[in-house]
Amino acid sequence: MPGDLIAVHVADEDIGDYRVREAGWYAVDETDAPILGPFTTLAECERAIRDRLNPPS
Repeated sequence: MPGDLIAVHVADEDIGDYRVREAGWYAVDETDAPILGPFTTLAECERAIRDRLNPPS
């Protein structure tokens, strides 16, 4: 599991750069590989990152 994820907004013109099929918010790792997404909002993406890195016990 990746240790560091950041939220990135991928615009339509950047879809090919991130190897994704649609625009939106994505959680990407240190190599810019999309791990989670797409999300409609930054808040949804950040929540998914928190849940991925700190799963409930």
